[in-house]
Formats: sequence, C-alpha cells, structure tokens
Amino acid sequence: MPYENRVTRQWQRPPEGLGLTWQVAPRELRVSGELKALWTATEPSQDYDDALASQEGRHLRTVGYSYDRLSGLPCFWESAHLDRQAAQVLVNTARNGLQAYREKLARQRADAAEREAFEAANRERQAAEDLDLATRAIAAAKESLERHEWAWALADDVTRARRLILIPPAQLERRLAWALEMYVERAQANVDRAMAAMTAIYEPEAERAAIEDVQIAALEGCRLLSARDSDRASINNKMGWGRTTTVKGHVLSSHERFDTILASHALRALRTHRRQLPPDLDRRLFGLSAEAWIAASADAA
Repeated sequence: MPYENRVTRQWQRPPEGLGLTWQVAPRELRVSGELKALWTATEPSQDYDDALASQEGRHLRTVGYSYDRLSGLPCFWESAHLDRQAAQVLVNTARNGLQAYREKLARQRADAAEREAFEAANRERQAAEDLDLATRAIAAAKESLERHEWAWALADDVTRARRLILIPPAQLERRLAWALEMYVERAQANVDRAMAAMTAIYEPEAERAAIEDVQIAALEGCRLLSARDSDRASINNKMGWGRTTTVKGHVLSSHERFDTILASHALRALRTHRRQLPPDLDRRLFGLSAEAWIAASADAA
C-alpha cells in the first residue's frame, strides 16, 4: 500500500479517550481508492485493548479503530466522511463499559481456572484409580495363573494375560486391566462351580471314602493326573484329566488333605481314568475287588 508524500488536507483527529495519545500527524494512504488518514498511538493502552475485546469492540472497529500492522500499536483509520461526534459517543460508551467487562472477564477466568483445577483433580484421581486397578488386576492375574491356571477355560486368555501382566501398571490401559479382572473372575467362577458341586457326599463312594488310607491315596491319584494334565484336557491323548473332569480334578488336587466328601468325589473322578493309575495305587483306592466295586458303584449312580 503506497504512502502519500505529504498531508493533503486537514484531518479531524481521532476521538479522545481510552488512554490513548496520538502522534502529531497521520500518514495518508489510499484504501480501495479512498484517501484515508492513519493515526497511530504513541504507546499501548490497556483500556484500548479491553475496549476492543469487549462487546463494544465491533462498533469501534467499524468506525475505524484497529492495530497498526507494522508496530502493533493502536491505530485509527480516519475517512473523509468521519462523524467524529458519533465516534466519540462510541468511545465513551466503550469506556463506561470497561469495569463491567473486566468484572465479567475476571469471573470467566475464575470459572475457567476452577474448571481446570476440577478437571486436573479428576485426572489425577482417575490416574490414581487406574494405577490401583492395574496393580490389583496384574497381581490377581499372576496369583490366579500361579495357583490354578487349569481353571482358565481358554488358552487364548492365558496367553493374553501373560502378555498383559508384563506391562507396567502405570502403562496398562483401564480396559486391559478390566480384561484381566474378567479372566480372573471367569477362572474363579470355574473353581467355585466345581467346589459347589462337591459340597455333598457322593453316596456310591461313601463307604471307601470314609477310610483314611483311601483319602490319602485319592489325593495322590488326583495329583498324579493333574501333573499329567499339562494340556488341560485340550488334546485327546488319554493323559491326565478329561474335559469333563479337568477343573474338578485340579480343584481336588489343590487341597492339602481330603475329608470323606472330597474323597468320594475324587474316587468318582479317578475311576474314569483308572487305566492311568499305577497298580499299587489302584489297589489302595479300589481294593482287591476294584473292578466289581466300580461296576457296582456305576450301577448305583
């Protein structure tokens, strides 16, 4: 935009107010073919900045107030048709509204600061809760896998859980921690169902289950089949427990000793896998006439 070499007419000067003082003479410039005077302030003014930012700012801009592109200082574009009295009314109105604007701005900033503090506290609380959740989920999954991996129904669950427990708690996403908890709960539910099914004595085995030596032998037999059940009955190889007995068998194996009730269910499960038992253990469990006794028990069932 070319500058004129000299002032070619007498300009009115900007309206007074808003803490502004103006340079002695303007620069004359042509804007879209119209000659205008660009008045530039000698220094910044907070009143001016606030007035232009307030709701009155759009009226001030319409009449010619702005900022100089080169210096960034307040400026006023005076046109040849300026109604200075009307412009002065706009300046006075903006000045009178400064206190209300600043109070409103202060409230808005206070509200924003309060919201930010609230959100920051929520983020901090959520991060602490997520860390606690992840820590508990990882610990529970480790314990569950160590104590009864056999109760995890799906091999994919085990694989994924072993991968997740290697992630530091602070980096474990909430949804993944929830997934770990779900795996643990699912495994525990399998254990609970198996235990619930063994709360009452299994009558066909009740007589032998009451014998202490049979109880000891039954626990040995359960632990033997559990040791052979590394595939958790996922492969039909006639080793270890079968699919219908694997959870119950491992639950039984986890006990330190059997009472009559547990021994009765152990005998019931072991007779299904009798061919895997060593002869001596078989005799201790089922006696010298084991085959006849098992047949009779099967008929009674």
